[in-house]
Amino acid sequence: MNYGFPNETPRSGPYEAQTLCGWFDDPRKINGFIDLRPIADDKTVLKNPHKGWFWHFIDNGFRGPLYRNKVKPGDYLEDFPGMNHLYLRFDWSDAEKEEGVYDFGFLDRIMDEWGPHGYAFSLRVCTYETSFVPETATPRYVFEKGAKCYDVENDRLQPDYGDPYYLERLEAFMEAFGKRFNNDPRVDIVDIGTYGTWGEGHTVEGEAKIYPIDVVKKHIDLHLKYFPDKYLLLNDDHIVGRIIKGSEECQEMLDYAYERGLGLQDDSICCDYYSVVNGYDTMRATEAFKKLSQNAPSCIEFAHYWYIHPQFDDYYRNGLTIVECLKNSRATFAGFHGYPEDFMASDKWLAEYCANRLGYWYFADSAVVPELTASAHNHVKVRFTNKGWSKAYYKHEIRFAVAGADGNIVRELRTGRFVNDLEYEQSGDFDVNLDLRDLPEGEYSVLLGVFEDDRPIKLAIKEEHRAAGGYYTVAKRFIRKV
Repeated sequence: MNYGFPNETPRSGPYEAQTLCGWFDDPRKINGFIDLRPIADDKTVLKNPHKGWFWHFIDNGFRGPLYRNKVKPGDYLEDFPGMNHLYLRFDWSDAEKEEGVYDFGFLDRIMDEWGPHGYAFSLRVCTYETSFVPETATPRYVFEKGAKCYDVENDRLQPDYGDPYYLERLEAFMEAFGKRFNNDPRVDIVDIGTYGTWGEGHTVEGEAKIYPIDVVKKHIDLHLKYFPDKYLLLNDDHIVGRIIKGSEECQEMLDYAYERGLGLQDDSICCDYYSVVNGYDTMRATEAFKKLSQNAPSCIEFAHYWYIHPQFDDYYRNGLTIVECLKNSRATFAGFHGYPEDFMASDKWLAEYCANRLGYWYFADSAVVPELTASAHNHVKVRFTNKGWSKAYYKHEIRFAVAGADGNIVRELRTGRFVNDLEYEQSGDFDVNLDLRDLPEGEYSVLLGVFEDDRPIKLAIKEEHRAAGGYYTVAKRFIRKV
């Protein structure tokens, strides 16, 4: 139809569809998109808190100097990649030589010496060891006053783990132990070691009796009562060591641990027996580790180094067994009994490979930092990936800052966004708003960082991009007035 208007023109072509679906919001084409992958650094070993390698500094009781006897004064193992943790496994009788008299000075001296060099600590107190020493792991007065015990061999005395007087005196000790270290920031984890041979939750090389499940729960409860503010780990033998009693008891123990927020530890992976009867990772409780890692860190210790390597190289597999185990267990910590120099002589690259991957390991993949204004509303984005084998168990906040031409920070911005819940190989996009009111107009560097309280967490970003205050430079932007 022609209406006769002066500029009326017939349609010249077919209809163009305007309702088809498509993807057009490509982040790479968004104004201000920054691909941070070219500045990633997956080689440098980062020394970050609450993760990494540990070493048995006290091994099988304080009276035996095994493994720490070769440490030279002033040598704090700086050449061991990611070593920032000492495991202090001592005996009850080390700290209570007289009834009711508690002396933790030997622990304090170690912490006071090593702490200033960046070390944190894990604690386990045992009540039965297999080493032949003049003193038993449980103080002798406990037996002299009537607690039931078993003469195993070589004059070793194992307590009856359910004896009422033994438990009464153990609780008194645990109360003193908890008062001393529950609020000590140097202590990362406490593991539940009062039940079983070497504190491992089994009675092999002891009386060989599997105690009633309620007895084991009492030992767990003592730790929960007196260390309410620490991550507590249960040895996997407390759970899988009960299999002869039936899978129901194993499940009950696993549920008990999970419901109370416990993590899990495995001692002595790569042993010959476990390597034969279990899978490639030599573990019996891989799925239990995955479950309890939702609560607390996983800790993996392999057997005495001289024992598994080179004696059982068919099971050690140049350390590949360890890598598989650490990955499958969502390990935050890994450690060993042995001399560090021996380990480094033959397994330096294994130590380096695992150092970053134990626990969390954050990569900043990209950011979107568009034009900025000196206002309260500046919308930016950042994408992180965790390539560590575990999530983090402390809050890690994303923060931005802006620095002037001299490199000095002029504004720090807490975002209230946290990356610590990112699991292994999980990525997350975080939208934040930057309040830049009152900043003078001019050129600035935009800085990105991750912090645990006010402690910077090192990111997998090349060193030349490191800026002041634990931040990294990700962009240059002109901030204009509005």
